[in-house]
Amino acid sequence: MTEEIARGREGFGSLRAHDGIYIDKTAYLKDFMLRCASKPGEGDAESAVMLFTRPRRFGKTLTLSMLESFFALNYQNPGDTSRAHKLFEGLAISEDKEFCRLHLGQYPVISISLKEIEGSSFTRAMSEFFSLMRRLYDSFSFLSESKALTATDKILFQKMLDTAKITEFDAWLDSNNAGACQMIEDSLLDLTGFLEKVYGRKVIVLVDEYDVPLQKAKVGGYYQEMLEVVRGMFGKVFKTNKSLLLGVVTGCLRISRESIFTGINNFTVFSTFDVEYRDFIGFTKKETQALLKDQGLSAYEPMVMDWYDGYNFSGASMLCPWSVLMFCKRALRTPADQQVLPQNFWANTSGNDIIEICLKRRDARDSERLQNLLDGGTELIDFPEYTTYPELDEHSSLDTMLGMMLQTGYVTAVNVTPDKKVEVKIPNKEVWDCFEQKTRLIFGKENPQWLSAAYSLKDTLFLGDADKAQSVINTMLLNFVSVRDYSYESFYHGFLLGVLSITADSSLHLASNQESGKGFSDITLSHQLNKRAVIIELKKLSPDEEADALCAAALKQIEECRYAYPFEQKGYEIFKYGIAFLGKECRVVKGRRGD
Repeated sequence: MTEEIARGREGFGSLRAHDGIYIDKTAYLKDFMLRCASKPGEGDAESAVMLFTRPRRFGKTLTLSMLESFFALNYQNPGDTSRAHKLFEGLAISEDKEFCRLHLGQYPVISISLKEIEGSSFTRAMSEFFSLMRRLYDSFSFLSESKALTATDKILFQKMLDTAKITEFDAWLDSNNAGACQMIEDSLLDLTGFLEKVYGRKVIVLVDEYDVPLQKAKVGGYYQEMLEVVRGMFGKVFKTNKSLLLGVVTGCLRISRESIFTGINNFTVFSTFDVEYRDFIGFTKKETQALLKDQGLSAYEPMVMDWYDGYNFSGASMLCPWSVLMFCKRALRTPADQQVLPQNFWANTSGNDIIEICLKRRDARDSERLQNLLDGGTELIDFPEYTTYPELDEHSSLDTMLGMMLQTGYVTAVNVTPDKKVEVKIPNKEVWDCFEQKTRLIFGKENPQWLSAAYSLKDTLFLGDADKAQSVINTMLLNFVSVRDYSYESFYHGFLLGVLSITADSSLHLASNQESGKGFSDITLSHQLNKRAVIIELKKLSPDEEADALCAAALKQIEECRYAYPFEQKGYEIFKYGIAFLGKECRVVKGRRGD
């Protein structure tokens, strides 16, 4: 019997309770404790805070949930670890009885996710921050009844809960900005202190999606204000906090240590470039093969690997758990007599705006580099060890955007050169499909600018203006990339055919490689109502060839092969063009009337 594949169930406890699929990563728990303590309550100031950066949808949230489920106390009955033992029954860590005796269900744990901290302004984002902290404090409301807390402790605890009574939050924040920010910065530090006082044990702090508030703040225009708050909160809870045993933080980006993790000496980053913990988050190829076998889906292994494999985490070939599990769920629900096809599950988990920004860049060299990636090639980029959130727009360098794509999963590292450049590629067909969807949007009718340029080219060709047609084509070529496997003249043929096809209507007939006269013309456009036709012959220019000479050869081919004959018979006015392409430029020459 197959285990339930629980879509959207990111809680470890819920997943295990419902017999959901869980790829066992619990053996790593022992290494976590080696970094900070050998026995409950014995903290080590060094290497006690860990940051894991991974692409989106790779299981970071589930990983933190697993840590919480293993380490967290039963707060109402600290001696009862029966539920925790049941959750981990049959998993690798359960085999180490002594480790489980010492650490399973033995620590207060604070777990928060910052993914909802966003807003159009700093005030709105802070409102979300307070809402998050109130929920966190409310989940520990029983602490306020403990005699271990002083009267001052209880006032501080209640103060956070009382922010829910503020009716005019915007006005309150404006008049108490410094104090409000201080409350958020102190919130986790205070809570760790309260928990240690009540339970006499040091605390584990888990923070998911740590970089999201800064990402949203960059978009909203309040980056510096949010940076100060997040840096203050992390600095206090993770730096020389005597109540802290272990801190684990996850996100997509390695934000500059100087900008956010200042002074946290016991801070260690584990990214996709680090061998240590490289297969801790995500599915390895071996784990995926075993999963498919367990689910009776081994026949689909080549398809799964083709579509979802390809991420390189410091030499480990990794797959996105979300995509693999969604494929399994879909395959198991498909009737036996129906074919199971791969699907892009990853695309709908984000807006993929960064792809759109890249594709809109008007830079010939950059579009050539993007084309190379789409054709399955690799590109070298400058990639700093740490990053800040740059203002990503059409003017950002392509290396900056590809660096962001590397951290969020749109490209993966192939190699790191001795001079610290990173060779990247698109990891698999699923991500390639994300690019395809965006290219159809950017280079199609849905993009008003592209559509306007296409109509301008069509009108220019029917007016016989070769110089303007050349200018329009060259402008459009600057940022055009194709998801099709074009080569030689075919790439330019496909480009021009795609541009003109979006202008076709009932009165305009567009044909490609249609038999005409003594051969097959590359592209023809004909207006039935006003009896005009355009005949285009394309050539790919070699570096040692003359553009005008090649255009002349194209026009000669039109004449010798009599491509215009069908239109001549109907009395059409005919415009003939020879177009030679080289890289991101073209030369357009119009045939003379008598040609």
